[in-house]
Amino acid sequence: MGVRLNLCNLTVEYGAFTALDGLHFSVKEGAFVALIGPNGAGKSTLLRCISRILQPTRGAIYLDDRDLHKLPLKQLSRLMAVVPQDTAVDFDFTVEEIVFMGRYPYLGRLQKETPRDREIVQEAMQTTGIAHLAQQPATSLSGGERQRVVIARALAQEPEILLLDEPTANLDINYQVDFLELARKLNREKGITIIAAIHDLNLAAQYFDDFILLSDKKILAAGKPEEVLTPENMNIAYRTPVVIGRSPLHGKLVITVLKHWHPDKKGTLNAGQRVHVIGGGEEAVPVLSLLREAGFQLSVGPVTREDSSHRFAAYHRLPVITLPPFSPISDEYYRQHLDLIREADFVVIPSIPFGCGNMRNLEAVEEAISSRTRVLILEEQPFSLRDYSKGKAGAVYERIKAKGALLLPDKETLLSALEAFSAG
Repeated sequence: MGVRLNLCNLTVEYGAFTALDGLHFSVKEGAFVALIGPNGAGKSTLLRCISRILQPTRGAIYLDDRDLHKLPLKQLSRLMAVVPQDTAVDFDFTVEEIVFMGRYPYLGRLQKETPRDREIVQEAMQTTGIAHLAQQPATSLSGGERQRVVIARALAQEPEILLLDEPTANLDINYQVDFLELARKLNREKGITIIAAIHDLNLAAQYFDDFILLSDKKILAAGKPEEVLTPENMNIAYRTPVVIGRSPLHGKLVITVLKHWHPDKKGTLNAGQRVHVIGGGEEAVPVLSLLREAGFQLSVGPVTREDSSHRFAAYHRLPVITLPPFSPISDEYYRQHLDLIREADFVVIPSIPFGCGNMRNLEAVEEAISSRTRVLILEEQPFSLRDYSKGKAGAVYERIKAKGALLLPDKETLLSALEAFSAG
């Protein structure tokens, strides 16, 4: 039977400095929670309060209806275990000896371990994949192996709540993934409530079920990933613009940090020039980002709301033609597209795929191309490899080139050409 963690008006002050300011939240039994927020937001302070290393200035923490700070230490150690950020080992204990330390809350003074204790220690080492290291000195282990030893020690406590303080901070990416896979396994198979302070938002989004976002010593948001990991929340907490999408590999949220835009003199020179970028797909986003950074006024489309180009346009409040999903380009959307093209000084066709569904985008460019509207084609990959229309789109593409479109091999050359035209 698990326990529910409840925090009521938790406040931590160091003189005139406030580290945590009136936190209220509950964590249900069996939850898998990522504690996120920028440096200095109070993540480690909060975990130190929950683990009773730190006494709050005001407020209380309850395990069900029991005041955590009034529980006997041995009783608390049977309910809660901690994996600290620093897992360095300074003494030549063997792996097995360190894991056995997790049984101390269950042993009386001078009492030797029982067969049951040995069984629990062996199970903890098997679960964490370190049984083969049992007799190795802990000082000889890699960082990832030491993390597993410390988790095995925590498991030997048979806790109902496991606190992890930046568990992946000093690990290579392969060990980070291994660690979070193990944490999820412990949560799913053993029902252990896990609260982990973690910096990598994309790894957190891939693994954790619930989030608590700290900002300015308070809880800015708490809930499911979709409720917490929003552009608005990220901008408030981290002071940086982001775009939130979903990974095509696992469907989880993906956070992409955008650069802060501060136009320089060159960007100011380009500011009066309008560029329409034919959508869409992920190939178009680097082009949009490059041109926006250079100061051009952009428009995008036509694309669906699910397209990454649409998310870029929506975030930066760019004019964009939004298509219904899974629908052909109707005459109405075709006319809207023509209007955007004719309003632009330049039209850019990124190195994107074309098929029967979006071939009308090329037809609109062919109709609108003129000495007034220059067309620049980015051909980072031959068009024949991107033509899924059995050659129909390719024929339109060739006619656009014949009408004077400029063919460019890479994004840097595209930018240079646009700036040269703008200056002239």
